[in-house]
This record gives sequence, structure tokens and C-alpha cells, in this order.
Amino acid sequence: MASTDLPLDVKEKFSPAADGDLQLDESEKAQLYTDTEHSLSFRDAIKHHYPAVLWALFINLATVLKGMDGGIVGSLVGIGPFKEQYGYLYNGNFIIEAYWLSAFNYANKLGAIVGALTAGFAYDRLGPRPMMAICSGLSVCFIFIQFYSSTPAQLFAGQLLNGCIIAFYPICASAYVGEVCPVVLRGFAASMTNLAFVVGQFIASGILKGTGSIESKLAYKIPIATQWALPAAMLVFIFFCPDPPFWLCKKKRYDAAENSIRRLAAAGVDASLKLAHVKETLRLEDSYKADGWPNIVDCFRGANLRRLIICVMAYDIQAFTGNILFIDYAVYFFELAGLSSGDAFSMNLGLTSIGFVGTCASWWLMSYVGRRPAYIWGCAILTVICFVIATLDFAPQSSTAPTWVQCSLMLVCNFVYDITIGPYCFVLLAEVSSAKLRGMTIGLATVTCHIVSIVFAVVIPYAMNEDRGNWRGKIGFLFAGLGALSTLYCFFCMPETKGRTFEELDIMFEAKVPSRNFKDWELNSTIPGRENVP
Repeated sequence: MASTDLPLDVKEKFSPAADGDLQLDESEKAQLYTDTEHSLSFRDAIKHHYPAVLWALFINLATVLKGMDGGIVGSLVGIGPFKEQYGYLYNGNFIIEAYWLSAFNYANKLGAIVGALTAGFAYDRLGPRPMMAICSGLSVCFIFIQFYSSTPAQLFAGQLLNGCIIAFYPICASAYVGEVCPVVLRGFAASMTNLAFVVGQFIASGILKGTGSIESKLAYKIPIATQWALPAAMLVFIFFCPDPPFWLCKKKRYDAAENSIRRLAAAGVDASLKLAHVKETLRLEDSYKADGWPNIVDCFRGANLRRLIICVMAYDIQAFTGNILFIDYAVYFFELAGLSSGDAFSMNLGLTSIGFVGTCASWWLMSYVGRRPAYIWGCAILTVICFVIATLDFAPQSSTAPTWVQCSLMLVCNFVYDITIGPYCFVLLAEVSSAKLRGMTIGLATVTCHIVSIVFAVVIPYAMNEDRGNWRGKIGFLFAGLGALSTLYCFFCMPETKGRTFEELDIMFEAKVPSRNFKDWELNSTIPGRENVP
């Protein structure tokens, strides 16, 4: 930020004199940047750093495709022509085999495991722009396989390959947002990743609602074809996007990093301050580890292991609290609960609409509620709702009231999820991971989340299908139990990272500050190499 925008006491202490007598070294500039970050209001941050927010929004456009893919794949199984093409006749109705129903829902997740494992490495070595371009081009190709498939195996292969590619999008978005936005905007910008998922699901729901009445194969081919639009748009515009300064500094490209910082801020903002902060943060992380290029093994050493576990749990808790049930299997659940196909798709459209409202509401909430309380209360509320959904399944089937209450509670689940755990997860992924291992840490956390989701994607159809377990809404007991355990974990192990710079978080993790003390811990220890900074 330009010195004219700084608080008076900071300005007097650090601003260079007009005649140039006072020169700031790298450490002093980094300290000045930290002080400025803490004094910056949300409004001023938007005013001076709106280009960073806009580019963060652009990067998240690719994540919309990830949301669309999940929404379309999870809902196609409820379309009549799709069941006729990929299913079999059972008691006069076409249904999808339980193993193919599972396969369709875990195909992109299975592919995403491979994609996420390589995404962190690719992000650190190649950078976000080349990988976004490569992934977008390959995604266009793999959607062709899905569109022209005629057997369950062909459709599964297309979903598997595309899932491998689009797994890079949310990982890249989370890492990119954390590196380009100031502290006060980080939560707002990082939550765009969750918003992108919700927007993708909303678009998918609208498309499926519009094509659900078509009697031909176009009922499911049109939704698949709409996925071509976003990767094509990313291919056109991605090369105009500035690289994140942390990634450039890790490559020792300091001039390019300073130029990128200028592009990510309004005119008049002093790019040298953030450049100094980035250099100091990377220097500080180097002082805590052995020399050499960071690798995936470093994620399992020292303080980085703790950071990895927090990221893993932040992501996995999304699945433990039932998001795969009230997002991926929403239409299927509604139909099993007794709703007609039309009512099920209408409810699903309402579900995604409420998720969109919840995510937008989380932007306001993040200014007042920290990451830790949002996770604790989010898990606790979802636990209670899942328990109620399961209990209602014991109600007599003579009335439709319990069914509608169950379906309505699914909507409430989605709202609670998208105002707490959904968006806050991507904020924590960006903040908890270290600068040098951010891509790899987020990639590993994504892998574990997909593994958990695959397990649920395999189990849920067998548990809920009428020709198998026929649990119906009783599946809520499973997520109520896991949600209770998740609440306990959050209470004891989830740290509060709101309002902290990456440099401060590095120090706190290295100092082994207990998670419950993060919010009130004061930085009064000496930073290596910064002993003489005022």
C-alpha cells in the first residue's frame, strides 16, 4: 500500500523521507507490510487490491466445472432415458445396477485421487497457468468420451479420466487465492472456491431440470455437453492471468514477482513491501527446514505434519458430516423418499439455490466469526439434523408429511454446510498450509477427501437401494455419528487462523502453540533474522 494510506503511527515510524535519507531494508519492509495488513479494513483492501479479487474469481471459474461435473453425474441417474440406456428392467421399472450407480459417483473421485497427487507437484514445478491450460484442453477431450458413450463402462471411463484432470482446479484455486490476496480479503476470496462448486451444482440442477422432461437421449447428453463451455473459456484467457508472487519468488524470479504484485493491486500500491514480505516468509520457512527443493516427504515432517493433518481433517469433515448425501445423492434420496422425478429435481434446484445463498452469507459471517467456531458449530448442527432425518424414517409411511420434512431438512443441511464447513474449508486450506508446501499439502488433503468420498459413494447405494439394504433415510445415523466425532476433533484440534499473516502462522506452528490458544496468542518471540527490526 502507498504510504499515504497507512495509519499515522505506522507512517511516521516506517515511511521513507521525501529526500530519500531513510532507506528500508528487506526485514523492515516485511514488518511494515505486516503492520499494514493488520490495519487494513475490508473496504480499503477491496479499493487497493480489487485486481487480486477479480483474478481469484477468474481462477475459480474452472472450479465451477468441478461443481457441474459432480452435480450432473450425481443427478443423471434420476433421468428416465439415462436409466433406459445404462440400467436394466426391475419389477417393471428401469433402475441402475448398484455397482454401476456407485461407479458413476466415484469415477471422478477415483480419478481425482491421481489428479490431486500430481496437482501439488505440478503447481510447484510448472505453475498454475501452464497446468490450467493443459487440464482445460484435456478436459475438453475427455468430455467427448462421456458424450458419445453407449455403455456404462464407456461412461465410467470418461468420468474417470475427466475427474483426474479437473481435480487440479480447486487445488490451484485454493493455493492461488491464498497467495495473491491480503489477509483481510483471504477468507472472502478463498470462499469463492466453495461458491464455484455451488454455482456449478446450481447450473447443473437448472440444466437437468430443463432437460428432465425430454424423452430422448438428449435428456442426459445436453447436460454432459454443457461442460465444454468452461474449459474452452479458460483456454482463451488463462495466459493473461498473473502468476502468484510466492510461486515466482520460490523460482527466484523476483522481478517477475514484483511485476505480478503490481498487476494484482491498484495503482499507487508499493509492490516492494509485499515482495519483501514474501521473501521474508520463504526465508523464515527455510530457516525451519533443511536446504533443498521442497518435496512431498517434507509434508510429513515437523510442524508441516500438524498442518497437513489439520488440512486433511478440514477437508474430510465435509464428507463425514454428510455432504455426499445431501449434494451428490440428493435427487436419488428424494426419489427413494417418495417424491416424483419432477418434484425431486425441483427440490434439488432449491437445494443448490439455498447453497448459493448460504455461501454468499458466509462472506459476511467471515468478518465476524472465525474459522474454529464455524467448524465446531457447523459440525454440531449437521450432526443433529442428520440424526433427525434418520429418526423420521421410522415414521408411518401412510402420511407424506415425514417424507417432506426429511427432504426439507436436507435443504437445511445444505444451507448450514454452505455457510460454515463448505466455504471455511478452503480458507483453512489456504491459510494453514505453508508457503513452500502449499500445493502439495492441499493436494494430499484433497486425496484423502476423495478416498473418503469414494468409500461413501460405494456404500450409500448399497445401503439405500430398495433391492439392497433399503436403509433409506436411516443412513443419517451414520453421518450423525461421524459428525459428533468431527465436532470433538474441531474443539480440541482446529486452530483459529483468522487475521494472521503467513509469516505469523509459520511462527505459531513452529512454536507448537495449542490449537485452542491460536486466537489469543501474542507474537512476542524473536523472528530469526529480524532481531534488529523495530
